[in-house]
Amino acid sequence: MFFQKLFTSYKINQCEIKNRFVVPAMVTNLCDEDGNITEAFIKYHEAKARGGFGLIITEDYGVNPNGVGYQNCARLYDESQVAANQRLTDTVHMYGAKMFAQVFHPGRQTSSAVNGGVQPVAAARIPDAFNREVPHELTIPEIHQLVAEFANTARLMKKSGFDGIELHLAHGYLLAGFLSTRQNRRTDEYGGCFENRIRIVEEIYHAMRAEVGPDFPLTARVSLTEDTVDGRQMQETMMIVKHLEKLGFDGLNLSNGEYTSYAPELISSTFTAKGYNVENAKRVHEFVNIPTIVANGINDPAMAETVLEQAACDFVGMARASLADPDMPRKAARGQLSSINYCIRCLQGCEGSLLEGKHVRCLVNPELGHETEYTFEQNPESKNVLVIGGGPAGMEAAIAATRQGHEVTLWEQRNELGGEFVSAIYPPAKGEYANFLVFLNHQMKALNINVVLNQTATVENVKEFNADKIIVATGGNPNKPNLSGIDAGNIHFANDVLLGREPIEGEIVVVGGGEVGTETAMYLADAERGHVTIIEMTGDIDAGLLRTVPTKRLFRDHEVTIITHAKVKQFNNNAVVIDYNGQDERIAADEIVLAMGYHADNELLKSLQSQLDNVACAGDVIEPTNALEASTSGFKAGYYA
Repeated sequence: MFFQKLFTSYKINQCEIKNRFVVPAMVTNLCDEDGNITEAFIKYHEAKARGGFGLIITEDYGVNPNGVGYQNCARLYDESQVAANQRLTDTVHMYGAKMFAQVFHPGRQTSSAVNGGVQPVAAARIPDAFNREVPHELTIPEIHQLVAEFANTARLMKKSGFDGIELHLAHGYLLAGFLSTRQNRRTDEYGGCFENRIRIVEEIYHAMRAEVGPDFPLTARVSLTEDTVDGRQMQETMMIVKHLEKLGFDGLNLSNGEYTSYAPELISSTFTAKGYNVENAKRVHEFVNIPTIVANGINDPAMAETVLEQAACDFVGMARASLADPDMPRKAARGQLSSINYCIRCLQGCEGSLLEGKHVRCLVNPELGHETEYTFEQNPESKNVLVIGGGPAGMEAAIAATRQGHEVTLWEQRNELGGEFVSAIYPPAKGEYANFLVFLNHQMKALNINVVLNQTATVENVKEFNADKIIVATGGNPNKPNLSGIDAGNIHFANDVLLGREPIEGEIVVVGGGEVGTETAMYLADAERGHVTIIEMTGDIDAGLLRTVPTKRLFRDHEVTIITHAKVKQFNNNAVVIDYNGQDERIAADEIVLAMGYHADNELLKSLQSQLDNVACAGDVIEPTNALEASTSGFKAGYYA
């Protein structure tokens, strides 16, 4: 495919950027606890620069020790921090990429648990729904101090070699809070009318501009809408962007929403339409005369090219796409689109890991966040490696071991690769997940890995194979409770239903409201198989990170019944008997689907480990978790084979 626009250069102020690929800001948690730059932080950005991205925008830098949303976020407020940041920008510049630094203050969207024990601050004393701490309302002297801190950080950023600065005015953070009446309830000169609410932005802009000069790019990140009950919509956004242009900003990075809202488009999952922001971004692009960037759910170079062809923007932000494959621009330039490791918008590593206080990871790219560890520079002695199991863990193990120079054979007892992940691609809003299996299969073929399908492993034939290293990745099996009536003909496992092995319809009961159960219920409801009831023993269903709310919307539209705090007692006479509030209740069921978790398929592993000393393991055979942990542990096992 020929890309006419993606690989043309374009300027922001006097900064010429070699192509239209942009990495927008994303939190990594790769700095130290004081926000200082680490080698891991540098290597993370180097991978994207080496991969061909024209402009890389750092995560949001704090302007003081406490102005962060995560404990390990970057900060730049002291001269002593310049040298490390200079190493960062020097590294990125080696590849011809440009680097802007994003500067922000989290406002109420932080907590004293991660910001050094300080009460969050905001335009007004309104807590957000996630962090829940009532913020301190900034006084006017405190606002003036904050303006000075932004100016100081801008000075240090220019001194550190950054090519530009992006001021964060989006996503519900402090400055977005001043701009929006959703947060700003002040009655002084920083609240009320538009002129007052934008005053702090004007003061910060002028203070920063005085430090960096007229030829240094200053851009702003803006939410197009906030998608909340009283949040900003497009007409007011048009006021803001025109004002920012007149003020002197050199470009706009157009995003959407605010954190802690139910808006679907801020962090794009597979429930969000790809390119969700493009139409509104085009309105802004046609209205202003400064360069614009648009992001959100654009993870394919072909789509990025068409967005540019529509004149919707000047640059395309491909944030999570760059996590999945930092080499995307280079591959696109060569026409190697089928070799791209496409982001599947699962959010398990890029968001889920951060919420657990860990550094950024990626389900489809286990090297992310481990760039200093997985260097492939050790050149270990070549071994004969046998991988048992062809799910994501086994495939990642085989790929990593082969890249390390080992001779690898993979045995899979089924007639296809993919393991339990195959059934995971069938529910609604999961079609993009197929890209992961496509990429893994492509890698297996490209690396010429010997794959033997329909091969059952036993202790005897594994010993006979005589491998130098054995990696067992046999995964897990679905749980089957020991209850009366469990062997009835109308009881099915969820994966058999999803794969169409056992078509069902009528009055359907799904036992288990976790991710597998809710996705199976979605699959059945969306296919109009009948009335679906979910039985969950806890207080709520859990469809996975940022998926529960849109899943409940689908259930509402399809009249799916959800019964929580219910424990299944037995199955009989086309019914499920449950204990509900201490009383037995009978739920009619023509068909019953079990989604009650998994247990490790580890008998072979235990037998091999008791007789051999060269056996490693990966994935759910250790403990059933999720695909992120499976791919992570599989790659690690293969790398250290």
